[in-house]
Amino acid sequence: MNKKKYYIVLLLFLTFDLVIAQGGQIYSRYGIGDLIHTSSARSLGFGGLGSAVIDRDYVDGYNPASWSNLYFTRFSLSAKYVGANYSDINSSSFHSNVIFSGFTIGFPVYKKLGISVALGLIPVSAVSYNINNNLEDENLGGYTESFSGKGSISKVFLGTSFKVPTNTSLGASVEYYTGTNNYTSSQDFDDNSTFHDISYQTQYKYRGVGATVAAISGNLINLFNDSNSSEFRLSALANITSDLTTDTLIIATTSIGELENISGETQTILPTKYTLGASYSWSKKYLILFDYVYQPFSEYKFNGKYDSNLKDLAKYSVGFEYKNKSLGMHPTTFEQMAFRVGASYEETQYTFDGININQYSVHGGVTIPFGDINLIDFSIAAGLRGTTENNLIKEQFFSAAFSLTLGELWFSRVDR
Repeated sequence: MNKKKYYIVLLLFLTFDLVIAQGGQIYSRYGIGDLIHTSSARSLGFGGLGSAVIDRDYVDGYNPASWSNLYFTRFSLSAKYVGANYSDINSSSFHSNVIFSGFTIGFPVYKKLGISVALGLIPVSAVSYNINNNLEDENLGGYTESFSGKGSISKVFLGTSFKVPTNTSLGASVEYYTGTNNYTSSQDFDDNSTFHDISYQTQYKYRGVGATVAAISGNLINLFNDSNSSEFRLSALANITSDLTTDTLIIATTSIGELENISGETQTILPTKYTLGASYSWSKKYLILFDYVYQPFSEYKFNGKYDSNLKDLAKYSVGFEYKNKSLGMHPTTFEQMAFRVGASYEETQYTFDGININQYSVHGGVTIPFGDINLIDFSIAAGLRGTTENNLIKEQFFSAAFSLTLGELWFSRVDR
């Protein structure tokens, strides 16, 4: 990596707060928080996934089977802006945040067999909310009741991909999960009150291991006739997490100071996440994608107990990409650019008194090459989540993502 690339990477690390994936969604108070299905700008532009895509220019931390066509060593950094307007039947407020959303590095080991190795750090879930209520009581007087949460769970992964004789790509990774979520409840009394402010903080520190196994089929059109101009692929993926060991700490702050009440260790059980995908490309320019994600959060347990506010999650997304892969010598920057659009619908894991929290969003993105093999990806997404029915919260959100992908010839095997 030349000096210029080092400076770009250093600038990104200095610019963004290196707290993994802190979002801003109020519903993240429940379970382990909001799930983060994608960490890259490219995937966000597709509609949030794109699990059946094999592209030699990217290392996607979501599906290890997608690494089998890597041609160069690839290093990627991603960041995201999240802004949302939250409203109930009485009021609304706006919150925003800029977050660092992970990195990946992958390199081909033996291209003929599709053997590649990749590692990285990507977010899994995020907690970030702050709710304040100004109240008046004839006995307590005026006071502010506050509820806030902040934290995240991330995973470090190491995996590999390879091809079998049917040209099917297989992949697997081992993962280490770690992170901390903090939840605080407090009552702050008016200055003229005889009562003292109190707060109650709960902290959960998670650690555990998991694994992802995945497959992307070869070109299924070739089962019927040889085709060099179109491809149809299917993908399947399972993300399995062992029980997360969870260190718990409860702290109360009163007029006599900070008191540590309870500390201990318990288990958090995360259900397996399943993903099915399909991709169809033609003319070496056009690509259509479909993805389905299912994770049965009705099986989620903390300290041996189910959560009545969690249900099974399902997400559907569709995407389209234009990228000309049949360019001649010395193409222009514009000719090498890729353009994406997508849409998604998610039945989130949240439910309250029989009212399910669903999410709708639209997506778009673009890839801009610079240098010979380096890429910058931008994407945006906008959507709605939740409802004001039954005193719940409706979120109108907007997000913008940025990914920098650098290429080098490190580790490339030369056939002699």
